[in-house]
Amino acid sequence: PRSEAPSPSRSEPRTANSTPQKRDSGADARTHPTPPTPYDPASAGGARGGRFSGGRGVLERSDDEVPPTPIAAISPFNNKWTIQARLVVKSDTKTYRNARGEGRLFHVDLLDSTGDIRGTFFNDTADKWHDTLEVNKVYRIKGGVVKHAHKMYNTTKSDFEITFSRETTFVLCENAAAPQVSYTFSSIEEIEKKEPQSIVDVIGVMVEVFPLSSVTIKVGSNAGNTVEKRDVMIVDQAKKGMRLTLWDRHKDLVSENDNEKHILAVKGVRVSDFGGCTLSTTRSAMAELNPDIPEAHALRGWFDAEGAGATYLPIALSVSKSNDLATDRVTCIDIKEKQLGAEQVDYFSLKAWVNHFKHDGTWNYPANPENRKKVIRQGDQWFCEQSQRVITNAERRYIMQVSVSDITGSQWVTAFDDLAKQLLGGVSADEMQEWQDSDNPEFAKTFARSIWKPYVFKVRAKTETWNDEKRVKCTLVAANLVDWTSGAAELRKQIQKEFQL
Repeated sequence: PRSEAPSPSRSEPRTANSTPQKRDSGADARTHPTPPTPYDPASAGGARGGRFSGGRGVLERSDDEVPPTPIAAISPFNNKWTIQARLVVKSDTKTYRNARGEGRLFHVDLLDSTGDIRGTFFNDTADKWHDTLEVNKVYRIKGGVVKHAHKMYNTTKSDFEITFSRETTFVLCENAAAPQVSYTFSSIEEIEKKEPQSIVDVIGVMVEVFPLSSVTIKVGSNAGNTVEKRDVMIVDQAKKGMRLTLWDRHKDLVSENDNEKHILAVKGVRVSDFGGCTLSTTRSAMAELNPDIPEAHALRGWFDAEGAGATYLPIALSVSKSNDLATDRVTCIDIKEKQLGAEQVDYFSLKAWVNHFKHDGTWNYPANPENRKKVIRQGDQWFCEQSQRVITNAERRYIMQVSVSDITGSQWVTAFDDLAKQLLGGVSADEMQEWQDSDNPEFAKTFARSIWKPYVFKVRAKTETWNDEKRVKCTLVAANLVDWTSGAAELRKQIQKEFQL
């Protein structure tokens, strides 16, 4: 009888320099089917997959004609699959920390004719493949654990995602067919009506590129780190502009010194209501300059013919002009009768007078100046639950309930710090709190001189649940004092339209 070394268990870890042991094809193999063996340069007759060499995954050419598994058919119940797909998104490597220590990860999004799916690499596997894999290349991929997708972080359409392992192989397929990146573009007008935190695809002409700037991460495992970003202004055929913030690798796509008005297409941007309505790239976003797609050609033709000479303002600014809001203007009674915000998030404009500031309860809160989160007093200091830090000084921020009225009735709206400060003539919440604590008459006088002023408000209405009770909350997004000249012209147009004059 031959003396044989026992076959390694699938769960037994291997180092980068270890060589896979060959399995005997005898009884043991018959009772325990042999799993696919990773590429071994010492025993393979031809280069057909990725191999580990010098700390990087090495890609070879493939002539494998085995039919690939459609991405739509990938599930935890099928562990023998081979994907042939285009790599459309590759994230940066991210450091994470948990109870077991620190680690590294990055993810890729893969696309074929049936759909897309996300795959994630961890630690040594992430180091092995990150610098090797290229966006927009087609690969044949084997090996990995399929599990249900975590939709909070995964924007692909598949219900599942893959965790790649040391046994995963990537084979470059230079001449293989695979679909190009597919977009589902939303226009700037459509994005303006989207709910905050929505993920959309956008395309526009970059009419302004701002210099790089940096911000400090306030919370999370990377708190304290400084990251760079770049803001750009994009416009489309609706002649509206929107600010888009480019993070991570996307910030280097363009430069403020480049005078070309490039077409920018981005897949996977997040909608924010900060400052009105803005966009920002996510870690899984994919951005292209001047893509060869019909939407880009149509946008270029429009811009060169008529759009280049126009002046654009961001949505956050342009929507607060009274003469730009005639199409979505409502009254106080319309909010209730039309049930705005009951079924979805609604944005509208409202011309009304401020008639009362509610200041007999909670009208401000102490906040951490770094992250604007509420803090709790601990003696002479403050504790921030968000960052788990004790800080010396807190700043007060408005969370003001304001009653506004027009000829049809009144409506309560919430004004947060910047807008409440604007309505109160620029007085900060710290000043107001100090006046209230010292019984300074300026406290009451500030409220008195700030009422009965007419504004054109941009309002967001959204249903929220409080103590198991649903109610519509109206929040101010922008406020401008009424411009009587443009307001009179707008009123004339409404009268002409109403009476067909």
